Amino acid sequence: MTEEKGHEQLDRIQDRFTRTAEAFSTFVLQKRSADADRLADMAGPKATDRMLDAACGPGTYALRFAPRVRAAVGLDYTPAMLAKARAVADESGLTNTSFARGDVTSIPFRNASFNILTCGFCIHHLAKPAEAVREFARVLTRRGRLALMDLIVPEPGRPQVNNRIEIARDPSHVHTHTQPELLRLVEGAGLRVNAAERVESPRSFDHWMHVAGSAPGDATYQETRRLMEATVDDDSAGFHPRSPAVPGADFEYTQTVLYLIAEKV
Repeated sequence: MTEEKGHEQLDRIQDRFTRTAEAFSTFVLQKRSADADRLADMAGPKATDRMLDAACGPGTYALRFAPRVRAAVGLDYTPAMLAKARAVADESGLTNTSFARGDVTSIPFRNASFNILTCGFCIHHLAKPAEAVREFARVLTRRGRLALMDLIVPEPGRPQVNNRIEIARDPSHVHTHTQPELLRLVEGAGLRVNAAERVESPRSFDHWMHVAGSAPGDATYQETRRLMEATVDDDSAGFHPRSPAVPGADFEYTQTVLYLIAEKV
């Protein structure tokens, strides 16, 4: 992908998360706090550790790791997300957090700056995910841990069908990996995978659309719903969608998430 297209993707990401800053922040700070605690338990942070939350959004992981480490730093490309993160950190009385603007494919910190790096639900937005994971490895100390969470396409889902739905909902989406693809991405950066756990989470379709800034009746909602409902019988996208009780009503589908811990050797 050319540098120009890479910048276009960053612009799409910034636009999406600026427009949906309130809805997205409310959702992730409520729903993903437990996810962040689980990831922290898996990563085993120490009181002497410095951690980086790459693509931190409203500070989802930095804020949960902060009480367990010496310093927690959040990095995000979208100013609206950083403003949310700083506000929540201040409200929480956290004194060991800081936040900076930057691109995860070109992290503005020196080699071996962090003992732990977290990255949650970001990889599927990246035009150059391998570059990002190499950057994660670069800024980790020896024996440092990558604590990653992201969507995956489970069997029997096909990535091309899954991604067609995701992109219809959110043009900043690029590619949801399968579990083997995500493991190869991490191992290709020289990191050793120590743990990988899959979790299935039921979601409301209407709320999923709300978080992306879409509501029933608008064109984005209608097209995404049409594509999702077309997979009810064969589950070709791997979303396990349930038929609505009545036509047009909300319905549930399932997100499959991989929790992954890898070590820099």
